[in-house]
Amino acid sequence: MLKNSVKSFDKTKIAFNHFNQGERDAVVIICHGFSMSKDTKTFLDLSRDLFKLYDVITIDQRGHGESAGAYSFSSQEHQDIKAVINYAKERYRYIYLMGFSLGAASCIIEVAKEKNVHGLIAVSPPTSFERIENRFLDKDAFIPGVQKFGNHLLKLRIGNMFMEKTRPIDVIDQISPVPLLIIQGESDPTVFSWHAETLYKKAKEPKKIVFIKDGLHAEELYRKNPKKFVDLCTLWLKEINQVE
Repeated sequence: MLKNSVKSFDKTKIAFNHFNQGERDAVVIICHGFSMSKDTKTFLDLSRDLFKLYDVITIDQRGHGESAGAYSFSSQEHQDIKAVINYAKERYRYIYLMGFSLGAASCIIEVAKEKNVHGLIAVSPPTSFERIENRFLDKDAFIPGVQKFGNHLLKLRIGNMFMEKTRPIDVIDQISPVPLLIIQGESDPTVFSWHAETLYKKAKEPKKIVFIKDGLHAEELYRKNPKKFVDLCTLWLKEINQVE
């Protein structure tokens, strides 16, 4: 694994881990959600699991981990993703994007604007920041959160959450013809399942949605059943690659 970084549109440093096998022509770029990090155990484990089949780039969003700046809650982060995609374009033929929660929101915004990847996996995506239920003190959200965050919370730098934002629900129909997979936990305590249902209905083909029975929020879908989550993602990636 190599640690690297790029400069975003406003010169903000965006750090990432690059798992590079050296000969592959496809990469999965992973974008975590609010208060997570590329270096948490969950995202390191996910990166290593996906690395069995694909090269992997895992981003620290601005205001998180080793990246600079302050987090803008999906107002600016899509442009950070663009900078990493441009880095990947110099090295890979196929680029796939995977976002979690607000990271999924930023991925939806970027792909809708630029159509610059070959497939998008959105895990627990919200229709908009304002509509997130955010029941962080609910035991189903709070306890897993404490277990995942660890000392990475100390590196969190929060910006202005009231900055103007593009709403995923307003642009998701512009992702097509890029293939879209939405993964949603049926028992998500933070972004309720209606968000995924609403986004899926508005999205255009090619699209697919999978609900995980008793599944919670975002990274928890991987953490509770790593093999099931990775198999779901890799099988879909193989399916869309056959069409390309």
